[in-house]
Amino acid sequence: MKKSTKSTSFTSRFVAAMVMLLMVSLSFAQNPYAIQLQGDAIEIPENISTFQWSDMPDSARLNDGYVGWIQFFQTPTQQIQNDFKARGYQLLNYIPNKAYLFYFPSEVSVSYLQNQGVRSIVPVVSSFKLSTALKNPPYEDYAMDGDNILVTLVHNKNVSTNYVIQDLAQKQIALVARLGNSTNLELSIPNNCLNELSSLPYVEWVELIAPPAVPEDIRGKSLHRSSGLDTQTTAGRNYTGEGIGVMVRDDGRVGPHIDFEGRITNYTNSTAGTHGDGVAGILCGAGNIFPYRRGMAAGADLHVVNYISSFLDPATTNLINDGTVQITNSSYGDGCNDGYTTRARTVDMQMNTEPTLLHVFSAGNSGTSNCGYGAGSGWGNITGGHKQGKNVIATANTDYRGVLENSSSRGPAADGRIKPDLTANGHLQISTAPNNLYQTFSGTSGAAPGVAGVAAQLYQAYADANGGTLPPAALIKSAMMNTAQDKGNAGPDFQFGWGIINGLRAGLLIEDGRFLLDDVTQGNSNSHTIAVPANTKEVRFMVYWNDPAGANGANPALVNDLDMIVTDPGSTDHFPYILDSTPNAAALNQPATNGIDHLNNMEQVVLDNPAAGNYTVEITGFNVPVGPQDYVITYEIITDNLVVTYPNAGEKFPSGVPRTIHWDAVNTTASFVIDYSIDNGGSWTNLGTVPNSQHYFDWTVPAELSGEALVRVTSGAFQDVSDGTFSIAPLVTGLVLTEVCPDNTASFQWNPIAGAEMYDLYILGTKYMEVAGSTSNTEITVPVADFDDTIWYAIAARSTTDGWETERSDADDYAGGVLNCVLSVEEFAADAISMYPNPATNEVFIALKETLSETLSVRIVNSLGQQLQQVERAPNGSNEISLNVSQLQTGLYFVTIESGTQSTTKKLLIE
Repeated sequence: MKKSTKSTSFTSRFVAAMVMLLMVSLSFAQNPYAIQLQGDAIEIPENISTFQWSDMPDSARLNDGYVGWIQFFQTPTQQIQNDFKARGYQLLNYIPNKAYLFYFPSEVSVSYLQNQGVRSIVPVVSSFKLSTALKNPPYEDYAMDGDNILVTLVHNKNVSTNYVIQDLAQKQIALVARLGNSTNLELSIPNNCLNELSSLPYVEWVELIAPPAVPEDIRGKSLHRSSGLDTQTTAGRNYTGEGIGVMVRDDGRVGPHIDFEGRITNYTNSTAGTHGDGVAGILCGAGNIFPYRRGMAAGADLHVVNYISSFLDPATTNLINDGTVQITNSSYGDGCNDGYTTRARTVDMQMNTEPTLLHVFSAGNSGTSNCGYGAGSGWGNITGGHKQGKNVIATANTDYRGVLENSSSRGPAADGRIKPDLTANGHLQISTAPNNLYQTFSGTSGAAPGVAGVAAQLYQAYADANGGTLPPAALIKSAMMNTAQDKGNAGPDFQFGWGIINGLRAGLLIEDGRFLLDDVTQGNSNSHTIAVPANTKEVRFMVYWNDPAGANGANPALVNDLDMIVTDPGSTDHFPYILDSTPNAAALNQPATNGIDHLNNMEQVVLDNPAAGNYTVEITGFNVPVGPQDYVITYEIITDNLVVTYPNAGEKFPSGVPRTIHWDAVNTTASFVIDYSIDNGGSWTNLGTVPNSQHYFDWTVPAELSGEALVRVTSGAFQDVSDGTFSIAPLVTGLVLTEVCPDNTASFQWNPIAGAEMYDLYILGTKYMEVAGSTSNTEITVPVADFDDTIWYAIAARSTTDGWETERSDADDYAGGVLNCVLSVEEFAADAISMYPNPATNEVFIALKETLSETLSVRIVNSLGQQLQQVERAPNGSNEISLNVSQLQTGLYFVTIESGTQSTTKKLLIE
């Protein structure tokens, strides 16, 4: 993108009047009280013993109080935090370390503050209110408005937004946009007024506006183990995300597409592209047309809005604030490794305000880029500011086998935190497109909705087990991270995050109640006892918390720092995984070690072959400046070294079609041998062998017919077989719609399958393809809602005796209207009525064999089902009636004749 160089009077040196108060330190270690902001360590002098409010400059005076930085000798206890709040002393934003941005009334007693452990009070130097990018022109063209700079300003909440807008207008600063009901404003400012702007007491932060948003372009369902949560069988799990609101924030309207039938609301009229359609199909498509293209959460309610990078647009905030939407997906990037921006702060704040809200993002497709982290190309290139949020999920991208795509963005976050969070299949997904079509979809754009969709399934799993109550998003995120399939380096890494999402394991964790919810305050500890059963192959403990929003530009962004130690029955302490975030490629690619983590808002301890007994999980509030802090502990207990996950019971595999077998494995070393059976394990056929590092096998399903199929995977002494049998059977072919009639019936026929005992004819219902009728024949007539509407139809076959079912055929559609209709209602005797001439030109006669004794009704309907003429004749001694058809165009018509309880319909050809 082209850059523009603009002169500016801004300098990175401190304002002269503040030099005596603040100085930049080259090493945080030189002063244990240096605070950290945007990567700088800033020394604050200890001045509480001599401080007076009269020392504060005019730039620190706001209304009847003061704004500035306050630092404590020690992180204030929860009692002190509560007392400040009760007195109206506002600790606004935490700044590492032991410091806050504050707003105090003017009468605050300095001696009171000193008694509460305050070390220093200083004004905020204006340069520290400006983002690093803003202090380093030239700027990209997107941030320029002629000679003006486009910025986002955050103002103090104690001043009304209207006042700020009016005051800025007097300074020739133009408002570009007011971002919702927040304190964020987009402005166009002269390029020589940064110093003046940042010196205003109500200004907390100024950064360049977000870069232009860029889209970040069914095998994924089985890779994610989502199919294990949505088995589509009566005996299995059926978590479709029903009752959960999901939001696609993308490039405009989604659809029309019957895969979202009855579940979609578009809040935008924009039709800019099809990116959002692809995202939506992966997230929650129903697979109504193609069953194998079913999305993760096929029952979720879909809400579609335009992507707005601020996350403060009314379409987004209204739907999350009123509880309509629980999960959002944004597969867009704006910028690269931008640090903890206003956008990151906004999404973290939203998730703390609405604890059931989960934001999911694509990690980006900049995997080979250098975005300034310091380790060169290929590291630190997560796109977009909001993805740096601590509570959100950023998703990396693999192919259907779980192989990471080279384009998938890598971590760390700008402050060294673990990003991406999770990984999913996004590469070469086939997903929905407008007008009931499909498109090939790739990139982290396709991976993120895979995670969002599994999350919706897990929300339903929790709600079903808890009387409809929605789960805290922190629990769902923790469950997904702690049960993920470890990939790449052992433990977390900066490529896969915590691993490839495993929906089935996460669902089992929730069903089994393997989680604890609690809170902790500054300096205190909680101990939790968790029993680990005998023969456990691996146990994982994770503590996770939705962290309060950090200060704009904070580095590190972590506010509340909790520590976890796990003590085993033998009294040995185990510490969580930690990664080396040194900006060096070799360091970033090192496997995780164990130690104390002071960067991330999640910690995990993993033990292989643990001893049975009680384990103590101790959670300490090491640094909780904004408490109390809620947290969740999830524990994953794996009792099998090897588990077949797909196919696992009840699946319907078409003969001759590629399918991918998946399994989970821990602590195995030998290669995997894959076999299948079509007689419930009576005999086995070998499919092949793959290395121990590979947990999938591509299989072209054989031309068999069986309801007793199984898959077996073996690794040395370990072996697992599908939990139940699945079907192998050919698809029903030759389905055609033969007739549609005005009495709202439709007739179909198809080719037979040897051994089939019953066929099920599907018609699109209010949301899904539903069985409209069943027969042992190869033709059927079924009711339809309205013969004039589009009819979507499909067919499946089954054998109760042999226990097999075919996959439903791909759906086809008919645009509606009468088709080849020959109504068979012949309640009149065969020779009781005649119609002539036929074909007719001007007039047609209807004659009854006997004299008419009841009112005769005659209706003419065209091939579209539209009634064109109706005549009624009372008994008058005549047995004949004539109709004028001279105005009818050439074509086929249907004449219905009724008298009393007798009726018939005859075809009439007009020439």
